[in-house]
Amino acid sequence: MSEIKSVAIAGANGVVGPHVLKALTEAGFQVTILTRSKKSDAQDSNVKVVEVDYTSAQSLTAALTDIDAVVSTVGHEAIAAQQTLIDAAIAAGVKRFIPSEYSSCSYNPKIENLPTYTPMTRIRQYLDEQAKAGKLTWTVLATGAFLEFLFDRPTLLDYANHKATLYDKGDNRVSSTSLPQVGKAVVGVLKNLEATKNKIVKVSEVILTQNQLLGIAKALKPEIKWETHEVPCSVLVQQGLDDFKAGNTGMPAAMKVLAGTALAGDVYGCAFDENDNKLLGVKEMTEENLKKLVASKL
Repeated sequence: MSEIKSVAIAGANGVVGPHVLKALTEAGFQVTILTRSKKSDAQDSNVKVVEVDYTSAQSLTAALTDIDAVVSTVGHEAIAAQQTLIDAAIAAGVKRFIPSEYSSCSYNPKIENLPTYTPMTRIRQYLDEQAKAGKLTWTVLATGAFLEFLFDRPTLLDYANHKATLYDKGDNRVSSTSLPQVGKAVVGVLKNLEATKNKIVKVSEVILTQNQLLGIAKALKPEIKWETHEVPCSVLVQQGLDDFKAGNTGMPAAMKVLAGTALAGDVYGCAFDENDNKLLGVKEMTEENLKKLVASKL
């Protein structure tokens, strides 16, 4: 397969997009940002910004002409709409499509058909169908939970209030990768086309448990008293599913299912002991740097 030179990003202003944009431009790719409006945060004069109608295959096909790869970083609410983008990519002759599925274990058969993950599953299956027909290739990049979400929010530990909701007693192992490393991993995919062709690849900057972090925090500042209580992950998942059944299909319900499955760790394969870090250029966090990160939050 010929090398990738030109890359289009859909969703460049979201959570993942800016980090992918930075990594791609630093790696020397010709980058095009697809946007609903010409207003963009892109600072690099070498980055092309193209206004598109995401509901129009014709508009998207025109924008993707001469593009080698598409990286989608759209938000959860736009996951299902990627099918039009995929169709346009095929029509324009795009070689590789990376869908927005930067998650922990969304592809696990036990949970891939839960409401939160269904849109991702359908897009992944659609891509696989098109790949088997020889129309394009794809890569899903599993990143684990974003490191920033785990430390900047009271997800694993509430550092500000010294509280912790321990899920399943706090020993579940969860892979996590920082957003800049996610950007580097995308570059790694595009530089290793054959090795990442039509498959799910995994990166894991660090594997964490809540009790591990709590132990580090207590060792660093033993004078701080922590308040803890336990909640089964299954309860959190069921709360989310009950919300969906009641018609509350927004992000709060989706996040309950997402958190309840991702934080279940090894139950759904959310700790990546086997990963593609070396292939994709992702460095693992040292114990010393993890301690520094925890210290910065205390």
